[in-house]
Amino acid sequence: MLERSVSLEIEKAYSELKTILLQKGSKVVSEEPPKQISIEHGSLRGVTPKSAKKLVKYDSSPHDSGTRIISHSSISPDWAKLTLWGNIMAGIVAAMFWWIATDMNNLALDGTTGYWTWLARAFGYPDIRYLSFMINVTKALSIVLVATIILEILDLIIVHRMIDTFAAETLEELAQKQT
Repeated sequence: MLERSVSLEIEKAYSELKTILLQKGSKVVSEEPPKQISIEHGSLRGVTPKSAKKLVKYDSSPHDSGTRIISHSSISPDWAKLTLWGNIMAGIVAAMFWWIATDMNNLALDGTTGYWTWLARAFGYPDIRYLSFMINVTKALSIVLVATIILEILDLIIVHRMIDTFAAETLEELAQKQT
């Protein structure tokens, strides 16, 4: 939550704020001029606090000889769901790759067959060169996916902690327009 006071009358402050938001590519979700405007900004592909899809609500009220504006920012539910389901799917695929690597490794070490050892067969017989390649590739893919999940979790934490960045910029720009 951010709060900013400007020396503009409430109608002028609302009009200027709406203009700034539209210039920045925001989509107005709801409005109650001149007291409240809710916008959606960013995209599902956004990975920074400024570019991630978010919902921002601005509440305006008369204050002394100007206007007080309070903003509330939150991560868009569809951005959060996409991030969650993407991480779950990446985790499942990483586990499958690790399982494949483990099966291939067991085949190479002691000839134990497993569910995925059929992948190592060439013309009905295990090919040791292909087996070694499969072990290394599937382990590498699994490690890359786990690293991606960790980075995505860090990104989610950063976006969540700094979600007010866009609102702060718009309120600062509005404050500069009053002079």
